[in-house]
Amino acid sequence: MSGDGGGMGQMPGAGSPLLEVKDLSTHFFTEDGEVRAVRDVSFELYPGETLGIVGESGCGKSVTALSILGLVQRPGKVVGGQILFHGRDLLKLSREEMRRVRGRDIAMIFQDPLSALNPVLRIGYQIDEAMHAHDKVPRNEVAARSVDLLNTVQVPDASHRVRDYPHQFSGGMRQRAMIAMGLSNRPELLIADEPTTALDVTVQAQILELLREMNRETGTSIILITHNLGVVAGLCSRVIVMYAGEIVEEAPIEQIFENPQHPYTWALLRSIPRIDFARHDRLRSIEGLPPDLIALPRGCKFHPRCPFRVERCLTDEPSLETVKGGQRAACWVTMKRAYEEMGAADITDTRPGAASGVHPPGFTLPPLGAADDGGPPAPSEVAAP
Repeated sequence: MSGDGGGMGQMPGAGSPLLEVKDLSTHFFTEDGEVRAVRDVSFELYPGETLGIVGESGCGKSVTALSILGLVQRPGKVVGGQILFHGRDLLKLSREEMRRVRGRDIAMIFQDPLSALNPVLRIGYQIDEAMHAHDKVPRNEVAARSVDLLNTVQVPDASHRVRDYPHQFSGGMRQRAMIAMGLSNRPELLIADEPTTALDVTVQAQILELLREMNRETGTSIILITHNLGVVAGLCSRVIVMYAGEIVEEAPIEQIFENPQHPYTWALLRSIPRIDFARHDRLRSIEGLPPDLIALPRGCKFHPRCPFRVERCLTDEPSLETVKGGQRAACWVTMKRAYEEMGAADITDTRPGAASGVHPPGFTLPPLGAADDGGPPAPSEVAAP
């Protein structure tokens, strides 16, 4: 399974980055404790590039996007790092300066268009409002551009539908309207947060094709946030995999699908069907649950669920290191070693530590197949500090 989006946009190393995120950390200060939602996240995005950010729910994908746009709400706060857009640190801008950037130079498509759109305002008015707010489009051209945008995103009979309310649009049409709104000021960067959620497969394909065309025709850089690896394969040229608030792997799209190096990425790929494989093995779920972001385990944050963990994983946290070419992974083992020493190619037992035989003191390996039979998930192993 490899994407056809690999030729789209610029790749790292080609010119100066449009966006640089450096050591970004965003925490939420709750009554139960400090939720470390995003920790030391760093990446670059180049002009015209399409970047996918994937991971389970709660891994920090959307919080990263909201941090870039300055939309993190209380009790959340960006506690560290830099977000450089054309070399300008967005975290140092005033609220008014950030408002001028948001929607004008960086736009976002939210994952639920029905809640993002105002139900009592016409679609056309809401698209017009985005342009009026930034004066990037001459005022006498705004109304005509709204119709043109709806035509561009393939809303039929756009000159009439521009007067409709959100409830008169289908789910796919509402998402198209959100894309039109995001593109209204010709932004340099479009962040799409789960743009195909709750849409049927046919409409998903149409929305992805629309984003692909926008990238190709306008050169707009795209950050696609999703938990759906198939969506990433169809659109992105490079992928970041997040787990428990941090990046665990980064690579060009072909390398992620053909040669994943972090056990979490490997496990994600084994949990989805592959139509390009001659042999159709049983899909394997990832044992256990993501860690509590208030009380994170020591060492590698994936070790409580990893079948290939080694002793060092329990105590030392790995950093992102280059594995091959443009591929980086934060792992003490990597799948290369897992294939060579632990039989990863033929593994059927994916319980924590099953392949390596490494377990923390006092840990009892759950019965084989317990999760598949509807039993309780593997316990999270939070080591004492």
